[in-house]
Amino acid sequence: MAPQPAAALPEDVLAEVLRRLTPLLLAASRRVCGAWRDTVDARLRGHLLSRSVRGIFINFTGHDFSEFFSRPSTGPAICGGLDFLPTKGVKVTDHCNGLLLCGDRERDYVVNPATRRWARLPPRPPPHMPGFSQSAYLAFDPAVSPHYEVFLIPRLPSSDKLDDKALLESEWPPALYVLHVFSSTAGQWGEKTFLREGEAAGIVGDMDFDPWYHLYHAVYCRSTLYIHCQHGYLTRMSLSDYTYKVIELPAADEMRGFAYHLGRSLRGVYCAKHNYCNRLRLWHLDESHDQTEWVFNYDIDLSTLERRFHNYRKRFGVDSTQQIGKPWILQDVNNRKIREEYHNGRYRPPVEEKYDWNSDEDNFLYIEDAVEGVYYSGSSHLLGFHPYKEIAYFELHRGRGVAYDWNSSKFQDLGCSEPTDNHYFEEGTTVSFPYTPCWMAEFPGNEFESLLEHEEIARKKSELEAQLEDHSNFSCADEYELRKFRGHAKRVKDSVTKLRRRRRITAR
Repeated sequence: MAPQPAAALPEDVLAEVLRRLTPLLLAASRRVCGAWRDTVDARLRGHLLSRSVRGIFINFTGHDFSEFFSRPSTGPAICGGLDFLPTKGVKVTDHCNGLLLCGDRERDYVVNPATRRWARLPPRPPPHMPGFSQSAYLAFDPAVSPHYEVFLIPRLPSSDKLDDKALLESEWPPALYVLHVFSSTAGQWGEKTFLREGEAAGIVGDMDFDPWYHLYHAVYCRSTLYIHCQHGYLTRMSLSDYTYKVIELPAADEMRGFAYHLGRSLRGVYCAKHNYCNRLRLWHLDESHDQTEWVFNYDIDLSTLERRFHNYRKRFGVDSTQQIGKPWILQDVNNRKIREEYHNGRYRPPVEEKYDWNSDEDNFLYIEDAVEGVYYSGSSHLLGFHPYKEIAYFELHRGRGVAYDWNSSKFQDLGCSEPTDNHYFEEGTTVSFPYTPCWMAEFPGNEFESLLEHEEIARKKSELEAQLEDHSNFSCADEYELRKFRGHAKRVKDSVTKLRRRRRITAR
């Protein structure tokens, strides 16, 4: 008897077979046939997102691009420099389930570094209230849909810059919170109104100005967007029923003036706060009961971690520039781009070295082995959390990256996480985002951008052709521009045709 094709297997059996594939192979399997695609979409969409941290995007003061501190992998290389974007300087401002929100001086981009798909968003709409600015955050869940949303959250100016008495005495956030939202489904900015449940954080006039607001994060999970706001609170925004509520951050009074770090880890939303004693306190948000509350998890003495790390290296006779074990790789994006510009784009070093081990296993923590009697003190910086394990990433003194499991007190030296020229910039790291790739091929991006460009070129070509008919207004320069637009229009048209053909093949 001839063997039955895999597509003819019962759906339950086929799903169980496909479940054993890695996220990258599972994404590729969707293109085999319609039955496989339907099975993955119906049962396994959540498996398209890798549960392994592939690296950390880090912004440094004075750099035009985000750096990528990447983990060694046998899989496809991730280009941390985002070289495929049409911009001369872009920084990561948010990360959500494999998508990056990036920005240059003029526009915002949503990018999937794993598949190199991207979309340039239309210009942001102005804030509803004069004097306010806006911060952007991503909401994306590949287990639900390939589409994403970008939320603009109003940012309060200092009260001394507001002269509207009614505004100063009004509640903040307001009972009806009207936000600008970009939807990839519609391809444009719109508005959504959220109804507040419970009390406001206070009134506008009593809100203290917080200069560190731009360093704060948001977390998206289970159709809910948790946004760290300016004044010691976060907003829990439900995208299913368009309600929101204000949640006070833990230890807001006793640790006033010290920066919070919001992130996602094993139990959901986590909050960390670094105080003046070089200690990091951790909480997670418990929403399992009717009452929402912060649960204290751990108190990490960062000075002790620095000392233990130094002792570990001293025991093995390793200086601060050498590596213990297999290193992560700082792609040194900014220096590479400077060298490429100097060499007219011909300088192309390898993006990511390969090692013969499986990065998805995540068995990378070494057991601490301290040497007594050696004291070491240095500054530390939290880089973020592992989204699926209770592991925190730190940048220790002299730019050493470390992964630390706060339950087992194990750590791993990841390697040098500081760019070669960062000693010129005193402030160093500003914000960072642990990155987990998403291998889903569908992305509402490049085709939208190409179609807009195609329409613009076609319009300009039509104007020049109209001038050609009127010889009195047509010069040699116009003829040159017309020929250039005709060639450019053909290349863009061919690109759009390829994109449409690729999407039709993917949809089969």
